[in-house]
Amino acid sequence: MPRSKHTVLEKLTILDELTQSKIGLGPVANRHGINHKTLERWRDRYSRDGINGLKEAKKNKHYSKKLKLKVVHAYLIGEGTFDELANKFGLRGSQQVVDWVNKYNGNKPLTASPSRKQVPTMSRKTTLEERIEIVEYVTKLNHSYTEAAERFQVSYQQARSWVIKANHGGYEALVDNRGHHKEQAELTELDKANLEIRQLKAQLADKELVEAFAKKLLEIQRRG
Repeated sequence: MPRSKHTVLEKLTILDELTQSKIGLGPVANRHGINHKTLERWRDRYSRDGINGLKEAKKNKHYSKKLKLKVVHAYLIGEGTFDELANKFGLRGSQQVVDWVNKYNGNKPLTASPSRKQVPTMSRKTTLEERIEIVEYVTKLNHSYTEAAERFQVSYQQARSWVIKANHGGYEALVDNRGHHKEQAELTELDKANLEIRQLKAQLADKELVEAFAKKLLEIQRRG
């Protein structure tokens, strides 16, 4: 499923407009240039999971074979539509239900988890700036390790390792201390300060976004 071009705050604003408007889901969706099914999915996810339901998943969610069969059987005995069952079982979208039902009806096995895309498995040498960019691609833009590996042509393990290092030790922890020419030795105190400032700015942006969410939620609750 392609990633949404809308931020969580933008989705929340559109949903607020839908709640306050009397023109219906279709016209609101058209006004913002989105499919009405997309807006309906945002509404259902927000109703079920709150703000977390509007966030893009950082990694693929894995479902057991037992759950998939349970969803398929629920559909076959008429317990709900694709959309209703996706919402009932906490799935990211109705297309998952469609795919599972089609596989079941086509006598294809429902595996326990989706197969992962082919991603680079060999590590490659990177610069400090590249490693920071990869970390921000995952943490700020909400992409998965797999997507980061594909985009920057590094291994899955490299992407994961750098994010974990940055979370625990800051951007300075991404400095490569291996080899004859160590990056650590090349970093001046000013360089280290600039790395810390860059990370603080990223954290501040996240904090401001959370505060904006909270403010918007309070407005919606007061209107309700």
